[in-house]
Amino acid sequence: MAEAVGGAFLSAFLQVVFDRLSSSKILDYFLGRKLNVRLLRKLEITLLSIIAVLDDAEEKQIQNPRVKKWVDEIKDVVFDAEDLLDEIEIEVSQHESQAELLATSSKVRNFSTSISAVVNAFDKEIESRIEEILDHLENLFEKKDVLGLKDGIGVGGKLSKRLPSTSLVDETKVFGRDDDKETVMKLLLADDVNVNYFSVIAIVAMGGMGKTTLAQLVYNDERVSDHFDIKLWICVSEQFDVIGITKTILEALCILTNDSLDLNMLQLKLKDRLVGKKFLLVLDDVWNKDLNSSWEVLQQPFNNGVSGSKILVTTRIGNVAKVMHSISTHHLNQLGEDDGWQLFAKHAFNGRDSGAYPSLEIIGRKIVEKCKGLPLAIKTLGGMLYTNFLEEEWDKILKSDIWNFSDDESKIIPALRLSYYYLPSHLKRCFSYCSIFPKDYEFDKEQLILMWMAEGFLQNSQKNKTMEETGEEYFHDLIERSFFQLRDSQGLRYVMHDLMNDLAKSISGEFCHRLEDKCVQDIPRKTRHLSFSLDYADNFVRYEPIHKSNRLRTFISIDLYKNNSNIFRNVANNLLSHLKYTRTLSLFRSSVTELPDSIGKLKHLRYLDISYTAIKKLPDSISTLCNLQTFKMRSCDRFLGELPKHMHKLMNLRHFDFRSTRIKDTPLHMGRLKCLQTLTYFKVGKCNESDIKQLGQLNQLRGALPILELQNLIDPTDAMQANLKEKEHLEELTLKWSGGNDDSQKERDILEKLQPHKNLKQLSVINYGGTRFPEWVKDSYLLPRIVSLELRNCKYCFSLPPLGQLPSLKELSISGFDIVMAIGPEFYSSGNGFSTVTSEPFLSLEILKFEYMMSWEEWSCCFEGRNQAAGGGAFPCLKELRIWNCPRLKEHLPPQLPSLKKLEIYGCQQLEASLPRAPDMCELLLRECNKMSLIDVTSFPALRKVSIGGSRVAESLLKEEQVMLTNTNCLEELYIYDSDFPNLQWPDSHSFKSLRTLWIFCCNSLSSLSLEFFPMLDVLNLCNCPNLETFSVSSVSEGQKYLSTSISQLTIWGCPKFVSLSLSGAGGSSFNLNAPKLKLLNLSNLESLKLLPEHMHTLLPSLGSLLLYDCPQLKSFLEGSLPSNLRHLDINKCPKLVVDSFPGEGLLPTNLTAFGFGGHPNLKTINYKSLLQLKSLNGLSINDCPNLSFECLPKDGLPKVLSSLEIRGQLSIA
Repeated sequence: MAEAVGGAFLSAFLQVVFDRLSSSKILDYFLGRKLNVRLLRKLEITLLSIIAVLDDAEEKQIQNPRVKKWVDEIKDVVFDAEDLLDEIEIEVSQHESQAELLATSSKVRNFSTSISAVVNAFDKEIESRIEEILDHLENLFEKKDVLGLKDGIGVGGKLSKRLPSTSLVDETKVFGRDDDKETVMKLLLADDVNVNYFSVIAIVAMGGMGKTTLAQLVYNDERVSDHFDIKLWICVSEQFDVIGITKTILEALCILTNDSLDLNMLQLKLKDRLVGKKFLLVLDDVWNKDLNSSWEVLQQPFNNGVSGSKILVTTRIGNVAKVMHSISTHHLNQLGEDDGWQLFAKHAFNGRDSGAYPSLEIIGRKIVEKCKGLPLAIKTLGGMLYTNFLEEEWDKILKSDIWNFSDDESKIIPALRLSYYYLPSHLKRCFSYCSIFPKDYEFDKEQLILMWMAEGFLQNSQKNKTMEETGEEYFHDLIERSFFQLRDSQGLRYVMHDLMNDLAKSISGEFCHRLEDKCVQDIPRKTRHLSFSLDYADNFVRYEPIHKSNRLRTFISIDLYKNNSNIFRNVANNLLSHLKYTRTLSLFRSSVTELPDSIGKLKHLRYLDISYTAIKKLPDSISTLCNLQTFKMRSCDRFLGELPKHMHKLMNLRHFDFRSTRIKDTPLHMGRLKCLQTLTYFKVGKCNESDIKQLGQLNQLRGALPILELQNLIDPTDAMQANLKEKEHLEELTLKWSGGNDDSQKERDILEKLQPHKNLKQLSVINYGGTRFPEWVKDSYLLPRIVSLELRNCKYCFSLPPLGQLPSLKELSISGFDIVMAIGPEFYSSGNGFSTVTSEPFLSLEILKFEYMMSWEEWSCCFEGRNQAAGGGAFPCLKELRIWNCPRLKEHLPPQLPSLKKLEIYGCQQLEASLPRAPDMCELLLRECNKMSLIDVTSFPALRKVSIGGSRVAESLLKEEQVMLTNTNCLEELYIYDSDFPNLQWPDSHSFKSLRTLWIFCCNSLSSLSLEFFPMLDVLNLCNCPNLETFSVSSVSEGQKYLSTSISQLTIWGCPKFVSLSLSGAGGSSFNLNAPKLKLLNLSNLESLKLLPEHMHTLLPSLGSLLLYDCPQLKSFLEGSLPSNLRHLDINKCPKLVVDSFPGEGLLPTNLTAFGFGGHPNLKTINYKSLLQLKSLNGLSINDCPNLSFECLPKDGLPKVLSSLEIRGQLSIA
């Protein structure tokens, strides 16, 4: 059967139907009920006949609406057939489970009698529906000849073939690729000293992004021609034919070939030509990701070139770069707005000045914006409007759904459609399903895979692979082919290009539908997958046509803005009665408060999501959803506190997420859910139905599993029956007690029997009441893959467990060991003393944290019998060390940490130890460590960020005699906290040449600051410095009036004596502050500040935001003194700045976009004429102006450009 199915969209769909028709469950049902088995065989034959012409039909439907309608009719009937088969399987499963439950009951005979009538009725309905489906399919098949459909034509046979690319390019029509070109040029011209012969460089992007164009640009650059002896351009396209490519290369080298030459002879000819030559070979448009063996053969002759030879590959499939062992991959991004416009104008105006057509340029830029930076789309649309200068024609294009046009009308969808047609058939359904999601939607990979699974798209032929793993492969394949793009660095969120979204929509047609417009839409009768935006929920509530769509398989709410909607508050019961065949139901973020009992009738339901709703209680009928695979109720934290009693009946449940709810207890009999893979947590109960033994048979659990309330475990031997050692898929395990730690031996026995599988990567043990840890916690053989280990609040442990020999441990967090007084050799190895340590302890550890160790006094760091400190051999890879709130720790930090990047010591008041030698350390935090004094920061030449607090630490770093911080060449950020030492003064004769960020908090002795010693300063924050008065200048040139600074953000807050932004010099001289880069100025809670800087419009030309808060003495600024670039102005509680009428005419710059004022009791009127001058004002905010009356608001309305008006507090009525 697999060979009969081609590459068409319906191929994978029909494969599922065939598999199910021949399944033992369906056959046994027909034989057992004595139904007509010939109906099944006839249905198979009819489907086989349709498959024979299916590929031809899929190609012809692009240009032939009648074929398109025929394909849709086939698809519609096949949907019905699959629904029917699903019902049969559900019926069989239900009767099997009921029979099993009643097997020992005296009511079995009565049960059999009572269901017989129902069974007979159901059987007759099944036969009738199959006959109806057969009739429909046969009628459709009879139309194939009329439609001109032929047997056995595969996908691609008659597609409009893309012309082979050449190396020639018109550079005058290329925009926005200069940086990309230079990046690839550097890669091509680099000498790869570690590569023997040639290296591969890949350009990867989705179709239409300009990969070939970029390759052409670099190929024709003179520097490339001078660098390589031979240049070759080969267009590979769909088939990676080794013999064909080799022949093409030889022909490009002017070497004659003929069909009689086999591959060996061809490669020998090519080898001879490449010997001793540095070559560049461009392989353009490589599609086939499964080219491992072909590539290995093709590349053999290339090994005879000179080192430095390059092969440049362009592909839309990321895996191609991996298979070809690319040393570098350049991902090509969309064009910027301006570059896109230039490309569009080049094709639309054909060299004419677009500025002569201002109205067209406005429309054209909107068209370009719609293209989302895709060069192919921009170029194609520009070409459509070539020399057409009628405004109405341009506007028509702007408002048209042009991407749904046929081949003759647009090359946008066809260009991307080609990518789609060469997808494997099983990926086509997955991709087209995504059309129900709106543009710019952020896809959660795991969620989408679970939806695919619910819809039956994941076909798994390997017994040792789960459906979820198959879905992961599907998703990865679509990423590799550029159908999805990564949104975040964690690889969890993805987006789909708008044109790809349009392609999915055009492919899925009426079968997938989105309700996202404010106007009422009709839902097509054929629709099976439906989504709606909660932003238009009010229209949807009144939307009657939903009741006509009674064959929906998907019904999901989508909330782009995370605002709970009022939809479904009262309509859920009526709605669910129309979702009989629904597989996927999501009421995510809707305001539904209850689910009706009728939800139990959704027998096809496999995915249910009620997360972020206000549901108060779940109906017991939930437990009858025997096919449910995924159940999400995350963050239903307002009311939902309990689950139905019979959740254990959901035998097919695989993923159960109830994070952030009020649910107190884990459902009873969880051990029966043997398919369960995801469980938010397991709370150990006190009864048999909820004790830890329920975990015993849940060996499919994977990911993370927190086991809570372990104090309820009475018999430690029960812990063994949880069978954690057999749960090989678990990666994260949390073991947590909550009080009741009165038997330390019992708790040790429990923990010993909760030994996990060797595959575990993360372990947390919290509130453990034992005095020591079992062997498995510290055994490198039993935990060989453990990467992260957290031991928290183990208050009764006398010492730390020996963890130093865990080979994979990268992160270790230890906190709340209340009675541990010393850390010694037991921490590094299980032997006695340092002499027993046979290898470097903590060989892989990168992060080490000690927190809230209230009795810890000593950290022993010397190995007995060795001449080096423990730190010399331990922690060779440690990058981050944190010691927080260990108030009794006195001495002995590791003396040497060669890989340390970050050191934090906080709240260690008794610590007097020297800092470790760490030549690579770049971040240092020392706060509330008042016994630490002189710190030689010259030992840290790479120091980039320093946070210090406490008088002695700050004094030692800043004292005039040494000013150690000025001796660090890399210091960029400095934060000083709570330094009240009376002799602390900022040095006035040393320059911080690399410092870019300076924050000073709560420094009483700071009275002035010399900005001249910070030539690179970008951000300056001065907060709660009660004696700070002004900035100062220590040395100036004769006649100098200004001091220039590079600051871009300046905040002065809570400095009551600060009087002026002018700089004071020797002899009472004053200088203006010249800050040409200053963009943000925030002056708050400055009781003595009277004046703003003079000549702000010239000295602060880049100022974009000016924030003035609670400056009671600040006087009015002069007309025209504010910078013209000011966009945001906020004035609050500055009574002398805002008088009874405000603002004065000409006072504010006309480019202001946001203006706010408040806390001005004297303000009575608003100068409307002044506001009218603000042509760009979008937002106006008025707060707490009690004497400002409504009558002062303009009768003719506010400025038309205003989009936001906010009024807070009281306004006077009169």
